[in-house]
Amino acid sequence: MTREPKSRAVWTGAVCAAALMCAQIASAGAAEVTLKLADSLPAAHSITKNATQYFFDQVKTLTNGKVAFQHFPAEQLGKAKDLLTVTQTGLTDIGYVVPSYASEKMPLGAVAELPGGFNSSCEGAKAFWALAKPGGLLDTLEFKPNGVRVLYVVALSPYQAVFSEKAGFKSFEDFKGRKIRSNPGPMELALRDLGAVPIRMTPPEIFDAMTKGTIDGALLPYTSTFSYGLNTVVKAVTVGQNFGTVGITYSINANKWASLSKDVQDALTKAGEETVGHACALFDQEEAALATKLKEGGTLMVSFTPEQEKVLAANFASVSKDWAQNLEKRGKPAGKVLDAFRAAIAAQR
Repeated sequence: MTREPKSRAVWTGAVCAAALMCAQIASAGAAEVTLKLADSLPAAHSITKNATQYFFDQVKTLTNGKVAFQHFPAEQLGKAKDLLTVTQTGLTDIGYVVPSYASEKMPLGAVAELPGGFNSSCEGAKAFWALAKPGGLLDTLEFKPNGVRVLYVVALSPYQAVFSEKAGFKSFEDFKGRKIRSNPGPMELALRDLGAVPIRMTPPEIFDAMTKGTIDGALLPYTSTFSYGLNTVVKAVTVGQNFGTVGITYSINANKWASLSKDVQDALTKAGEETVGHACALFDQEEAALATKLKEGGTLMVSFTPEQEKVLAANFASVSKDWAQNLEKRGKPAGKVLDAFRAAIAAQR
C-alpha cells in the first residue's frame, strides 16, 4: 500500500479541520441565536453522545435552525468545580453544573448521589429532574438563588465497585482495608462504614493508580469503566448494587435565559425534557450490555448474599440519615429534600 507523504497528510488534515471549522462557523452564522455550552467531559464521552448532542439536535430541529451551539468540552472554559461560576459570570451561556462539585453553594443537590436510592439511571435521572427542573424543590432552594436554570439533568447508572487483579477482591468481606477511589461526600461515608479507605482523585487518574497499585479499585458505572480504559485492568466487579452516582445538570445563566425569545425558551424546555428520558434509557442499555461484555471477558462478577445485602442496605440508610442530619444542623432542609427525592423515585415504580 502506498503511504501518503507526511507533508501532504498534514496539509490534508489541516484542510479537513479547517473545512469542518468553517462549516461549524457557517452553521452558527446562519443561526439567529448562538449559545455557548461548556463542560469538563471528553468530546467522545457517553454523556456528550447520549445527552448533549441529542439536546443540540432537538433544539435545532424545534427552532428550524434558529439556534446553534458552540461546544467547549474537556474543561476548555474552566475546571469542573468552577463551571457554576463560569456560568454565573456569563463566560459560558450553559454550563455543566454538578452540585457536589459546588457543595458550598449547592449542598442539597447531592441528594441524587446518595447510595442505595434507585436501581437504574432512569429512576435516578427522572427523580433528580423532578426536583431540579424549574419550579422544583431544588430549583427553588439552590439553582434559582444561584442565578441558573436547569435545562436537563443526567444521572449515570448506579455505581459499582470495580477492582484490579492486584486487589484480590472476591467477596463482601474484601472491602475491608481496600483503597477505593470515590466521589467526595456520601460515597466516602459508605466506604468507610464498610471498612474501606476512600481515595479522592479525578477519573483520568484512576487508570495509572490502579495499574501501579496506588489504589485497589474505584466506584464507577460500567460505562465509565470502559470510557476510561479501565476494563483492561479491572478483574472483579460488584453486581446489582448502588454505591451512588453523580447528579449532573446542564444549566443556563438566568440572565441569558431571560434575554431569549419565548419560542427559543419553549424549544430549550421541550428539548431538555426529552433529553432526560432519552439519555437515561441509553445509559441503562449500555450498562447491561457492558456487564455482559465484562463477564464474557473473564471478569469476576461478585454478588452478595441476602444477609450481606441487608448489611449494605443498613449502611446506605445510615449514610443518607447522616447526610440529612448534618445539613439540617446547618439550617438546610435536607430531610425535606430527601423525602421528596424518595417520593419521586417511588412515583416511577
